[in-house]
Amino acid sequence: MLEQLKQTAINRQQIITEWADRHPYMGYNPTEKEIQYFYRHEPWLSVRQQVLNRDNYIDQFELVENDRIIPGNTVHHIIPLRERWDLRADIRNLEVISKSNHNREHPERNGGSAVRKKYEMTRHNAKLVHAVKIKTNDELF
Repeated sequence: MLEQLKQTAINRQQIITEWADRHPYMGYNPTEKEIQYFYRHEPWLSVRQQVLNRDNYIDQFELVENDRIIPGNTVHHIIPLRERWDLRADIRNLEVISKSNHNREHPERNGGSAVRKKYEMTRHNAKLVHAVKIKTNDELF
């Protein structure tokens, strides 16, 4: 049973990451006020409860990384909310983790899992590739 739960969590992370790669987001940077508003209102409160029920309050990070079942009550965005505002209430992009593991999952909190670091590196490299090459028209000079 542990292996089945673990595989489900791994598949969820892969599916949303692959989906996000195929559906580039041109971006919207929400303000801190918009983010706080979102976390206090629908649809977040509803989708948060759905995710807690779906994952049976089991910490998905601990399950994948350490093959352990521990309780979790924090709903975490696999792809960060600030990076993909369009996925903020998408149940595919959410997982349950414990508060301590949530702090580790975020690089800005001196952590980040192997999955998170790989995702960040992929995103960073993709951002470096997107450039516009400009050529001059010698006839105009």
